[in-house]
Amino acid sequence: MTLLRKIVVSMPVRLLEELDVCAKQSGRNRSEVVRDAMKSYLSQQARSDLRQRLTYGYIEMASINLEMARECAAADDEALTVYESFLAGGD
Repeated sequence: MTLLRKIVVSMPVRLLEELDVCAKQSGRNRSEVVRDAMKSYLSQQARSDLRQRLTYGYIEMASINLEMARECAAADDEALTVYESFLAGGD
């Protein structure tokens, strides 16, 4: 059994009326509707936070990856020069 604690939440009358309509239409009480709404909100926030952290990570890695690509391109160019020299009969 889940331990429940009571809290007091203030909201505009119009929002409370909408909550009551939603509860009645779904066959639930206010508390159940509010709990489900909070679970949904917190889940959405967690996804949003993860998306933001991933975005920052990709941005940070972009500069690292660019530097690595530049270093590898320079090494590839040097290797190609040596290979072409070898094919041409050079040392």
